[in-house]
Amino acid sequence: MIKEKIRKEVSLDKDIVEKLKIKALEDGRNLKNYLEKILIDKANDDFVVTQGYMKMMDEMLEKKSRGELNFVSEEEFKSRIKRK
Repeated sequence: MIKEKIRKEVSLDKDIVEKLKIKALEDGRNLKNYLEKILIDKANDDFVVTQGYMKMMDEMLEKKSRGELNFVSEEEFKSRIKRK
């Protein structure tokens, strides 16, 4: 199954890139592949759906179905938080 991929540009300090290149070579990978691997590993390792999270989401969905949540557009949100 082919997954849709999204390109993202990342700006890193030159020294960091050099260190990452060394780690990539130690791992037998090129830099791009190494960066993809460590980002995928990090995203998968840290993402755990806890009982607390599921409860919170269930409560939010219940509030939404009862009409108790007030959503605003992104533009409205930005205008509300804009410094004056």
